[in-house]
Amino acid sequence: MVIRFWGVRGSIPTPSSADFATSRYGGNTTCVSLRLPGLIIIIDAGSGLRPLGLELAKEMPLEAVFFFSHLHWDHIQGFPFFIPGFASGNHLRMYGPEFKAAGGSGRSLLEYALRTQQADVNFPVQLSGMAAKLEFASIKDGENVELRGTSSTLRITAGALNHPGGCFGYRFEEQGADSSKAFVYATDTEHLGQPNPKLQKLARKATYLYYDAQFTEEEYLGQNGVSHKNWGHSTWRQGLVEAQAAGVKHLLLGHHDPWHDDWAVASIESAARQEGLKSGLAVSAAYEGMEIVL
Repeated sequence: MVIRFWGVRGSIPTPSSADFATSRYGGNTTCVSLRLPGLIIIIDAGSGLRPLGLELAKEMPLEAVFFFSHLHWDHIQGFPFFIPGFASGNHLRMYGPEFKAAGGSGRSLLEYALRTQQADVNFPVQLSGMAAKLEFASIKDGENVELRGTSSTLRITAGALNHPGGCFGYRFEEQGADSSKAFVYATDTEHLGQPNPKLQKLARKATYLYYDAQFTEEEYLGQNGVSHKNWGHSTWRQGLVEAQAAGVKHLLLGHHDPWHDDWAVASIESAARQEGLKSGLAVSAAYEGMEIVL
């Protein structure tokens, strides 16, 4: 299983400038690819989906499976710029959380959101103008999906997280003849007063946990008079709590705040890494281009 991060920024794309460097960790919003022989998985469709699409365009025709955590703009805004979506012969299966029906339309909420994003008032090319075959499906809290590759099976488990409007985390577990390896994706979640039971179930004994660490503790509590409570995001310290309680081997910090330049993210990574060492937990800040082989 090869996991690659194409966007790890939260809220809004944050390009690097002379006064605000983001080139080390990246400025694209959330997008992650997961590949194993015979399978291409794409997690969320932030602006990082565009460079991923440019790479996948070299492999067309292709079949890929999307899993969306939720439908806030920073997790879908890259889809209108996904080149393989405009090429006939490609097949894109799209799983979105089943929060509710889309206004009685009979469509999944994911399909409704993507069509609305590309409505003519918002974008020059409608979703109906994308030539690839788009197949939409809803996934429920606690539901499992199994996808077969050429040499192993990937089991995906969905779990509801704590975020305004709803959000799903996902456990991706490769099941083959030799071993089971798990990557857990838990962005856009706010911590509770204790480890979140649903997240704990997803993350139990995972090899890697990608966790929302958008704020520092000071920012979360209201540094400079601006509280970030109930915004649906968490901190690196709470990420340590969740990872340690679940017996995770490696914690990956992500969904970096657009107010955090490279220096700020590096400072968070250093502090979290030192704290994690006390309990034997490896910690890293995710960055664009980061690749993990499980």
